[in-house]
Amino acid sequence: MKKIIILSGKGGVGKTTISCATALKIADIEKDANVLIVSFDIAHNLADVFGVDIGNNLTKLTDNLWGIEPDPDYYIDEYTRKTFALAKATIYDLVVTRLSPTLKSMIDMLLTKENIPMQAKQSAFFQIFLNADAEKYDYVIGDFPPSGGALNLFEVPVFFIDQLMKKFMTGATESAVKIAYEGVRRLLNPLKILDGRSPLGELLEEVKDIKKKGDTVHQMLKDYLSFRLVTIPEKASILETLDDIEIFEHYYSPDCLYINKIISDEVIQGNKFLEEKKKEQITRVEEVRERIKLKTFEIPLNSNEPINIEGLRKLATNIYGDASLNDILNPK
Repeated sequence: MKKIIILSGKGGVGKTTISCATALKIADIEKDANVLIVSFDIAHNLADVFGVDIGNNLTKLTDNLWGIEPDPDYYIDEYTRKTFALAKATIYDLVVTRLSPTLKSMIDMLLTKENIPMQAKQSAFFQIFLNADAEKYDYVIGDFPPSGGALNLFEVPVFFIDQLMKKFMTGATESAVKIAYEGVRRLLNPLKILDGRSPLGELLEEVKDIKKKGDTVHQMLKDYLSFRLVTIPEKASILETLDDIEIFEHYYSPDCLYINKIISDEVIQGNKFLEEKKKEQITRVEEVRERIKLKTFEIPLNSNEPINIEGLRKLATNIYGDASLNDILNPK
């Protein structure tokens, strides 16, 4: 693993096409590298941009570039199956559920992947993928959801597991939980021979393992992440970008900013409306330069839509010009 590049920003600013163009540019420059473009957005668009079917399986796009649009339901099942099974076993072990079929049905219904929010499902893929598969690639480029969803990908697993560990899984508290559980277990099962083993112990170990994997992911992000924002020269988008910079500082500071869809002379062609719009955009771009002290890539809006390999290569040239690989990976 050499670099993880993640792009985020307001919906509709062009994150997906810039992500794809960046992945293709890196793959073209470093022919021996394995490059992966992966969609962490709920509404996958990689297939539309590359013009090929991608889906939940790794798809080869060029000699050294692969893409995937993961199915969040599949990965949340991988993420929660064992934990949910142990949680159910722990509750069932107390016998109470045997006395109340309704309670058992309620527990069975609640502890299912279907009841997990979509953003948590995306987070599960984010965590599992970086643990299991990311090291197979030299470069991973992630197309993230709009800003709020991107924040959830960073925040959901960390918040949930950290809070659980703080409340139940540390030192004396863990011992107290086990002792209390065994007391209730013996009270409800006076005739059952208890050997000191219980599903609770396995459940606690499973949660610790999830926490450990989460720590691995966040260390990987600290070591390899280049987090980038995308905006367009319009007031609402710029204001959201300013908010994003402040919010994401608590997680990972952005390295650079892409200002997309700047009207080009090719598009204007004497159109008075577009000429005035371009003047307004120039004012917005100058505002960005003044207020946001990040490396900025300014991307012109051209008449041809940047789709398929050829279109993405043209877009990559418009973004990066003759920049070196190091300049692309480590913008300054």
